[in-house]
Amino acid sequence: MSEQKDRHRRRRLLNLASFGAMLLVWIVLTATGLVSPVFLPSPMALLKTLASLSTSGYQGYSLGHHVMVSLERFGIAFLITMLTAIPIGLLMGMNESMRGIMDPPIEITRPMPKLALIPLLIIWFGIGEIPKIVIIILGTFAILSISAMQGVKGVSPRKIQAAYSLGASPWQVFRRVILPGALPEILTGIRQGVGVGVTMLVGAEMIATVDGVAFMAISASDYLLTGVTLVGVLIMAILGYGLDSLVRLIEDRLVHWRGKEG
Repeated sequence: MSEQKDRHRRRRLLNLASFGAMLLVWIVLTATGLVSPVFLPSPMALLKTLASLSTSGYQGYSLGHHVMVSLERFGIAFLITMLTAIPIGLLMGMNESMRGIMDPPIEITRPMPKLALIPLLIIWFGIGEIPKIVIIILGTFAILSISAMQGVKGVSPRKIQAAYSLGASPWQVFRRVILPGALPEILTGIRQGVGVGVTMLVGAEMIATVDGVAFMAISASDYLLTGVTLVGVLIMAILGYGLDSLVRLIEDRLVHWRGKEG
């Protein structure tokens, strides 16, 4: 246990050192004038911009409103994806017929550039919230469904046969053998999906909107408001990093045996 704590402490120190090194490079680049403030404001200038946005907002909406709107869009879309893609992926892993039905549409749409579908989504769903949510779902669905399917396929058949030989029902085999065995791959897929989903949020907020963090960053860039754009980018980065850290924390709790087998 102490060895595990030492590893976690060392990882945290390395994380802090990495962030500190990036901050130091940023300070040096801006303080020495190697990079113009038009392209990269200093950390102090960025803090002033953040304070201004916190008090005055941007284009009629507070900074908190922009953040909450983006979180709501991402949260609704990603929740829908998890509730649909993961069960479908599990079924694909357990059932050849289900895999045969679902594999072609997933594999055809997976490499498709999702942002290119924005005009089509506007034609189909209008300019409201639906196309914004749909574009995030399209970007993350294949990742989560395929990870769930691969997780099931990675479960040892001998474990499943042993459970059946001991009198377990199909539901008990799924709940106690298949799902726990597939969980590491599912959580890895969720982590990957979070990163792609935050990226797709940028595309979503290009669809005829007047609020959201990505909208704020894109709109500010049109007026060379680099500080506002960078604040928006950093908020998006913090959102993605925070969600990824949350999934990693859940992973450590739910699949604590990972890496200790054998």
